[in-house]
Amino acid sequence: MTLENKNSNLSRWRELATNFLGEDFFNELPTALGRNTPRADVYQSKDEVIVLIDLPGIEDVNSVEIKIDGKTLVVKGKYSNPYKNLKAAIVERNRGDFKKIIPLGSNVSKRYNSATYKKGVLEIRFPKIKDISGEKININNL
Repeated sequence: MTLENKNSNLSRWRELATNFLGEDFFNELPTALGRNTPRADVYQSKDEVIVLIDLPGIEDVNSVEIKIDGKTLVVKGKYSNPYKNLKAAIVERNRGDFKKIIPLGSNVSKRYNSATYKKGVLEIRFPKIKDISGEKININNL
């Protein structure tokens, strides 16, 4: 079987699946499988944790919800689709709702040092705080 025949068969299968499952099935599949999450990097210095999150296509970065939960950063938002009224021939970019849970590796302050959004990348800097779990508590005898 030639590559052209394989592509033709794949196109035919996609057409049949779209007719059976609906137009939005393939558009919503990455979100349903949890593959719609943005990519992130976490860096640590002596005093801070720096998080970089790829968020291209976000129209209003202030609509992105960011929360700290212990040593974890939770990011929620929605990718926009300016062409939602058109039939898609190929869909590879993220779209729709997303949620990303990012382990930070250190306790950080809930108050960030800075947050900037430039060229589709959100950078957040958190100051590290001392982990007091397991620390001995001195009792004063009165």
